[in-house]
Formats: sequence, structure tokens, C-alpha cells
Amino acid sequence: MKVNVNSRSVNLPDILIFGAAKSGTTSLAFFLKQHPDVVMPVKEPGFFSYFDRPVSEIPSGIREYQIADFEAYTSMYSKAGPGKMICDASVSQFSNHRHTLANIDKLYGERKRELKTMVILRHPVDRAFSHYLMFLKNGLEHLSFEEAIQPEAVRSRISEQLGFDYLGGSMYAERLAAFKEVFPDMKVYFTEELKNTRGVLDDFLEYCGLRTDVSIDTSVKLNPSGIPKRKGLIKMLHKRSSLKRLMKKYLPDRLQYKLIAAKSGLLEKSIERVSVDPELKAELTRLHFIEDIRNVEALTGRNLSHWYAGIPEKI
Repeated sequence: MKVNVNSRSVNLPDILIFGAAKSGTTSLAFFLKQHPDVVMPVKEPGFFSYFDRPVSEIPSGIREYQIADFEAYTSMYSKAGPGKMICDASVSQFSNHRHTLANIDKLYGERKRELKTMVILRHPVDRAFSHYLMFLKNGLEHLSFEEAIQPEAVRSRISEQLGFDYLGGSMYAERLAAFKEVFPDMKVYFTEELKNTRGVLDDFLEYCGLRTDVSIDTSVKLNPSGIPKRKGLIKMLHKRSSLKRLMKKYLPDRLQYKLIAAKSGLLEKSIERVSVDPELKAELTRLHFIEDIRNVEALTGRNLSHWYAGIPEKI
């Protein structure tokens, strides 16, 4: 949408996907990007999380990939024509909800009411363990999951990546309440609903006022997490390079989608899918998350008892 910022008319997103990380946002963003009326040059620019903040406040592990500069960010959307909806899908916005909401208010003013917004949530322990596996796959994690969630391990590493706070990243209620106060009609989905991918996608497209009668390949599942079996191949697939940047800039979208699907398939074959130990999952849910889950139920009007069924509350 065209927004006046400091007496200048600039293009800013019409759609914001806030998170949460490892809940299905990458796949859903990939599907949305295939829509002919959606503009999404990059995923995870992180702009609203880090705009107008000192560089030192951007975690060192992601600093070079975040677009916190206003000119650089708005220039990505400068060629978005009429009838197009701009989308920003950055999971850091959920973790940095206070800065995100402050920056949205600063730049959009009252026009923030026109934004279409979405959050996807996953069982908190499954999300935390999946984030751990992603870091393990990418060579960022060397501790066991039980060691990595200890407070001292979190404190010593959180300046590198907010994601190292695996359990903290799964505390949803406070963040969700803050977003819903500003965006009362925000769409909230749960990862288990993505089994009906096309149904969720069409529901969101209708909410955004976008056509649903378009061809979108929803068969690809991106960003798989698991124990790495072929570390060299995984490192090569994730390595950033000038060639990859040029390909992303100049290759037609349809060819880029095929390359992304091929990369995802190779990654899937390079990992071993594992699940968190059921006893540990139940214990962590009991100790950390039951109250938060019930608050999410109250905020969304959804029954999430399957997330804590049979687990006694902490004493």
C-alpha cells in the first residue's frame, strides 16, 4: 500500500506474517509468493523488528541478513504496481513484538488498520525441538536439547541468535495478546491445520481479498528439520553466494520455485526426521506451558486441550 512517511509516498507491505518460527511460515510464505498478485522479494527481512534500533541490538548471527534500513527496505517494493499486495513474512516480528508494533505504528499510523496479518502457532515443545533441530542441521548447535534449554546455555548464546531461547520462543500468549489488541481480526492458524494446506491458504487469500482461483503448488514443504546425515551437502545448500543472489534477482519466478522445491527435496533426504521424547515433551509442557496454552485458548476461542491432555498442572 502507498503510505506517507515523512512527507514521502512509499510502498509498504499490505500483508504481515509475524511467526512463529518453525510453525509452517516458510511453506505458507512460499505458497503465497506463487500468487500472481502478491509481491514478496525476500522472506525474513526483519525490518519491523530492527528498524530504528542500534545495530548492536540485532543478534550477531543474523545481522548481515536483516534489512533494517528504511531506504533499502522500501526500495524492494518500489516497483510493485497497482493491484499487487506486498507481503513481509518475518518470524523475528513475533519474538520482537514490542519493537515490531511500535515501528508499525510509527510508519503506518492509522493506516495500520488496513493491514492483513497472520500468526501460525505450533505445540510449544514441538516448536522448540524443531528449532533446535534446525540449528543442529545448520551446524549452529552442538549441545543436546536438554543441555541447550538450560538457563545458563540460553543466557550465554542469545546475543548470537534469539532462536537459542528455544522455550522462550514458544511462549505465545503475551505476544499474541499484543498483536490482537492492534489487529483484532488477525488470522491465527495452528500447524496441525496445515494438513489441509489449500483450505488454510484459500481462507487467508479470501481474508486478504485475493483471488483463490489460481494455480499454486502446495506439495512442497520447506525448511525441514532433523538430525543431519549429509553435513557437507546441507552446508553447500545453505551457503550464501553471489551466484545465488544473482539467480534470485534475475531468474523467472517459475524457475526459482522449481529450484527451491529441488533444494527442499535434497534437504529432506539429508536429514533424519526425529520427534522429541514423549516423556520430556509432557514434562516440559507441564512445567512451562499449560498456563500459556490456556491463555492462547482464551485469546483465540480455540480448544487446544490436545496440547496438554492427560498432563497434570505443575504443583
